[in-house]
Amino acid sequence: KEIEAALHESAERYRSVFENTGNATIIFESDTTISLANERAVALTGYSKEELEGKIKWPVLIAKPEDLERMMRYHVSRRRGIGNIPIEYEFTLKDKAGVCKEVFLRVDLIAGTEASVASMLDITSLKSARRKLLESTSRLSGILEAFEGYIYICTADRKLVFMNRKQKEAAAGEEDLPCHQRLYGLGEPCPWCDAEKVFQGQTVKYEFQHPTDGRWYYAVSSPVYAEEHFVSQKQTVLIDIHARRMAEEALKERETYLAKENLRLRENIRDRYKFGAIIGKSLGMQKVYELILRAAATSANVILYGESGTGKELVASAIHEMSDRAAGPLVPVNCAAIPVGLMESEFFGYRKGAFTGADKNKPGFFAQADHGTLFLDELGEIDEAMQVKLLRVLEGNGYMVLGGQQRVFPEVRIIAATNRNLRSLLDSGRMREDFFYRIHIIPIAIPPLRDRREDIPLLVEHFLKKYERPGSPALLSGNDLEKLMRHTWPGNVRELENTIQRYVNLNVLEFPGREDKPVDTAGKLAAPAAPVSLREATRNFEREFLHRHLAACRWNRTKAASLLGIQRKTLYLKMRQLDLLDEGE
Repeated sequence: KEIEAALHESAERYRSVFENTGNATIIFESDTTISLANERAVALTGYSKEELEGKIKWPVLIAKPEDLERMMRYHVSRRRGIGNIPIEYEFTLKDKAGVCKEVFLRVDLIAGTEASVASMLDITSLKSARRKLLESTSRLSGILEAFEGYIYICTADRKLVFMNRKQKEAAAGEEDLPCHQRLYGLGEPCPWCDAEKVFQGQTVKYEFQHPTDGRWYYAVSSPVYAEEHFVSQKQTVLIDIHARRMAEEALKERETYLAKENLRLRENIRDRYKFGAIIGKSLGMQKVYELILRAAATSANVILYGESGTGKELVASAIHEMSDRAAGPLVPVNCAAIPVGLMESEFFGYRKGAFTGADKNKPGFFAQADHGTLFLDELGEIDEAMQVKLLRVLEGNGYMVLGGQQRVFPEVRIIAATNRNLRSLLDSGRMREDFFYRIHIIPIAIPPLRDRREDIPLLVEHFLKKYERPGSPALLSGNDLEKLMRHTWPGNVRELENTIQRYVNLNVLEFPGREDKPVDTAGKLAAPAAPVSLREATRNFEREFLHRHLAACRWNRTKAASLLGIQRKTLYLKMRQLDLLDEGE
């Protein structure tokens, strides 16, 4: 009994060790029948102990034929005493549910018996992780080899441990040379070396010029951690930025040149009497030239203030020609000459059939000025309703062509001009405040001719050359020049040009409304030197009468029409009939 008790106790201890090995463990006989299985083996195979022990042969658990053939060969050879039979290997196990698992097996004979004990470890997740790692490594290797830049990794003592294909092709010298010598041909560590910061855990970015080929590179050096908080290596990625760097340096040189050229131009302007088609070297005109240069350097909207005849369209043309839009069109628009009912169709255009009489497509002013400049003369004549529609365009909301289906978004710069006080229009409610501030970004005030009399001799000389007849140079006496200097010039440069043109053609210096008609003591017009018909005399009187009132109003048609007590359209028709439009333009 004592012996039986001892054997039973020994068997229990053996069973306890068997159950708690930590791995799935089975014992199988020479005929491959499983005689004993622990709980881990039950969990791995999916079979209960009752199903496994004494009933299932282990080949049932083998998923792949090649594994079964190899393991049966090992099983037989091991019992025949053939040496060099591996006791550790991997195979694919199929559990009761048909799920395949990767298993690491350790198996050997139990001493003194024909039975074997096998310990199994499920390595499915490990194998999966290994495959993913290999795939990731393969992809990364492919990326590194295909990368057009240079990549290398070195240790703290500057020993190269990795280079991608392109870096290997560029490297020179023996493999055991330090990085600065093999990669850059330097006897000492690179002056731009960032090793100290990188081995402290920092990622460093910088640009440098390669001492061998002279090209510029952008470098990113980052730490490689062997374990947490310990940097073992430095990885550096180099990208050739030579073309970009050269472009930047060329741009800087260009900027420096342009800055000097701009300074030289500004200094020269002070001594010049002509700026494009604009004549004058007075202080007032020098300020205008300065503002033209500033306005041309931007795409902001411009508003030109000046009396009629001061040359607002010439200033607008100068800004356009000196801007980035010079290759685009400059479209001048006289807002006062457009009837209110036609404003929208003129600015936005219309499609064929949009209204009665629209027998073809017509592009509007915005379409004509696309990628260029739209010059709006006499801006103050635009009514409030049209201001709202123009404001939408200026705010980037585009417009609809009359009869069209799609919104159009023009790329246009606005240069406006007026001889009126827009602030007074704001106060009176005739101009919208939001429209005013969209236009009034860069204001330029053009001085009247009476405020820059020192420019009159220059202008006279210019117009004399412009209108002189071939073979008959036009000359002006000192007395005549003095008269020109004393005149108040209500019509400004336009009036001066017309006066010189008449002088060249008639050889008589006349000032319309003053010296050109003799006046008797009663204040009535004297009889003309030669008889004329009543119709012609009436025409002459009416022309002079309108000319005098227009000049007094500085050619502001709205004011003149109000003073004369007639409609603005009636005044316009009279001016066209009496050939006064050219003088009023």
